[in-house]
Amino acid sequence: MPETSARTVHRGNAATAGGSPMPETRARTAQRGHAAAAGGSPDAVGLFVLAAFALAAPDAGAQDTDWPVYLGDAGRSHYSALDQIDRGNVHELEVAWTYDSGELRGSRSTMYTSPLVIDGVLYGLSPRLVAFALDAATGDELWRHDPGLPGAAQRGLMWWDGDGGPRLFYTAGRILIALDPATGEPAEAFGDAGRLDLMPFGESGPMTVTAPGVVFEDRLVFGFSTSESDGALPGSIRAFDAGTGDLEWQFHSIPRPDDPGAETWAPGSLENAGGANTWTAMALDEERGLLFVPTGSATPDFYGGRRPGDNLYANCLLALDARTGELRWHFQVVRHDIWDRDLPAPPTLVELERDGTVIDAVALTTKSGHLYVFDRDTGESLYDIVEEETLPSELPGEVPAPTEPVSAVAVTRQAFELTTRSPEAAAHVQEIIRDFDLRPWAPPTLDGTLFFPGYDGGAEWGGSAFDPGTNRLIVNMSEIGGILQLYEIPVGFSDGGVYAEHCGSCHGPDLEGTENGPGLDGVIDRLGRTEVETILREGRGRMPPFGHLGEIERRGVLRHLAAPAASRAAETPSTEVRYAHGGYRWVRDQDGLPGNTPPWGTLTSVDLATGEFDWQVPFGGYPGHDDLGYGSESYGGPVVTAGGIVFIAATPDRKLRAVDVRNGEELWRAELPAAGFSTPVTYTAGGRQFVVIAAGGGRMGPPSGSEYLAFSLPEE
Repeated sequence: MPETSARTVHRGNAATAGGSPMPETRARTAQRGHAAAAGGSPDAVGLFVLAAFALAAPDAGAQDTDWPVYLGDAGRSHYSALDQIDRGNVHELEVAWTYDSGELRGSRSTMYTSPLVIDGVLYGLSPRLVAFALDAATGDELWRHDPGLPGAAQRGLMWWDGDGGPRLFYTAGRILIALDPATGEPAEAFGDAGRLDLMPFGESGPMTVTAPGVVFEDRLVFGFSTSESDGALPGSIRAFDAGTGDLEWQFHSIPRPDDPGAETWAPGSLENAGGANTWTAMALDEERGLLFVPTGSATPDFYGGRRPGDNLYANCLLALDARTGELRWHFQVVRHDIWDRDLPAPPTLVELERDGTVIDAVALTTKSGHLYVFDRDTGESLYDIVEEETLPSELPGEVPAPTEPVSAVAVTRQAFELTTRSPEAAAHVQEIIRDFDLRPWAPPTLDGTLFFPGYDGGAEWGGSAFDPGTNRLIVNMSEIGGILQLYEIPVGFSDGGVYAEHCGSCHGPDLEGTENGPGLDGVIDRLGRTEVETILREGRGRMPPFGHLGEIERRGVLRHLAAPAASRAAETPSTEVRYAHGGYRWVRDQDGLPGNTPPWGTLTSVDLATGEFDWQVPFGGYPGHDDLGYGSESYGGPVVTAGGIVFIAATPDRKLRAVDVRNGEELWRAELPAAGFSTPVTYTAGGRQFVVIAAGGGRMGPPSGSEYLAFSLPEE
C-alpha cells in the first residue's frame, strides 16, 4: 500500500507549530496510510490531518484567487487577472517561502510540474511523482502521497468537483491516480482502489502520460506518449468517467481501416501504423463543449517508406465534441511528416478583432516557428496559408508530400545563418555542416540534412500566454539548427538492429550519447547487467519503459551494449530498405553554443489581428555566457497578468524573469537553485499575491533540483 504522510516543512521562513525554525534536514512523522502528530494516537490521526487542512486555507475573503487548472484555465490562456504585483513594484519581489519536494531521480533528474492552487492549498509533484499539499501562503506541508511507482516527467495535475466531494488526479507513467485532496489518501471508489491503468485495451507497447488531461463536466480526457519508432502505439484520445474510471468515448487518431481519413494511408499501411498521438496538453472551450487536440507524427518519425500517404490524423489540430468524441473539424499542419514536426504545445483559446467583429479563435504554435490561428467553430484559418513545395527523397520507398501548408506568420527565422560570434566559431561550425543539405524541406538522408529551427522548435510544450486586455499572444521560441541523419539498420534481425531501432535515436548509433540521452559505452560494466535490464523493462527518468520488447529483442540490446566496439562495428549492413535515426544532434560551436547567428531564443508579443509583432526580444542565456545577450533555447511557458507583467523562467541560465508586457523590457529577475523548465503559477493567499515556480533543472546539464520557490512583495 502506498505511503501517505503528513509533516510540517518550511525552509526559509519555515516554522514548527511552536514557532522555532525547522532544521535544514526535513523531519516527518509517518505511518503507513495515515499521518500522525508526534505523540498522537492512531485514532487522532484523521482529526489531525483535517485540522491541518482547515487551518491551511485562511479566510481572506474575495481577495484570494486560485490557480485551479493547469496553465490557468481550460483554454490554456496562461493569464491571471491579479494586479497586486505590477510594473511599479515588481522589483521588490523577494522569496516568501521555499519547499524541497523530495529526492531526485538521478543526475539528470527533471521536474516540470506547474502546480494547482485551490482554496489556499497548493498541490504539486516531486521529481519522483510524490504528490504533496502545502499551505499556499506559508509553504507548510499538509500531506504527502508516495504512489510507489517509477518517477517520470509530469507537467501538472487535475482537479474535479464531484457529487461525492473533490478529487485530485495525476498520472505517473501510464497509471492515473485519484486522491482525496483533504488527506492525500487514495479515492478508493475510483478505478482499482484509486488507480487506473491507461494502457488502451488490447494494446501493448511503450506508453506514458506526461501532461495533465482535460476535466470537462464528469469526464477526464487524455492523450498519451509512446515511442517514435516501429512498435509505437496507435494514437487515440479517450474520455473516462471521473467518478468511476469507466471509458466513455475514444477517438482514433490513427484511423481504423473503415474510418474517415484511412484513405490518406496506402493500402495495408494502417495495420502496423503507430504514433499520431497527443503527448502535450489539450485546450477546452467549455461553453461550446469543444476540445482542441494537437497530435504528433506517425511512426517511425524520420522514414515514411512503410507509411506512404498524408497520414491523417498525424500532425493535426483536431476539434472534437468533448461529450462524444465526434470530430468537428481538423487541420493537418504537416503531411507525411519525416522531420518530427509533431505539434508540441497546448493550443491557446484567444479572441481577435477583424473589421469591428470579435472572433473566438484558437492559436497553435509549432516547432517550425509558425503561428496558426483558426476560427473555433469552422476551423477556417485566420491567417493566409501558403502551399510550399517540398523536395524528393533519395531513399527507396520514401515519397514526401508534394507540398506543405505553411502559415504566413512565422515567429522565428526559417533559414540557418552561420554564426558570426567569432572566426573560430564560424570555422568550427562550417566544418560540421559543409556536407549537409541546407535547403528548406530537404528530406532526411544518409549524408545528413540541416533543418532550422531544429528538433525542439520553435515552440515547445510550454505553450503561449494570451493577454485579453490587448489581444496579444506572448510566446517564447528557440532558434537553433538541428542535424538530421539516417543510417541503415543491419540486415534481418541482429543485436545492432534492435538497438538501432529502439535506442539509437536517443543514445547515438555508436553508443556515444546525444543531448537527449547519455552515452552507453561501458554501461553494463558501470551499472551491472541486472540494473540495465531493469531500466530497459521499467524505464527511468525521461526514458520510457520498453517492456513490450520480446525476450529475444531485450537480450539483443543487452548483448549489443556489452559487446566490444570492434564487434559492434563489424556487423553486416542491411540490404533492406530500413533506416534508423542517427540521434538528436544540434549545430553547436566549439564552446557548445548554437552555431547560427543570434538570437538563439526569443520572447515575442504578437498582435493576433494582424500577425505582426509588437515587440520581440532575445530571451534567456547559457551558464557562463550570461553577458552575450543572445538568448537561449527554452522549455516551459509564460504567464501574463493584469498587472502588466509576463513571468517566465524556462531557460538554462537558472533565472525567473518579470518582463513588461508593453515592450518586452526586463523589470526583475531572480536566481533559481536549478533551472525552472516549467510554467509558473500566480495566485493570492492571505491577501498576498504569490508567484511560484518548480526549479527542477536537469536539461542541458546540471544541476537538477527539487525545490518550489514562492515570490511575493514584502509583508507590511
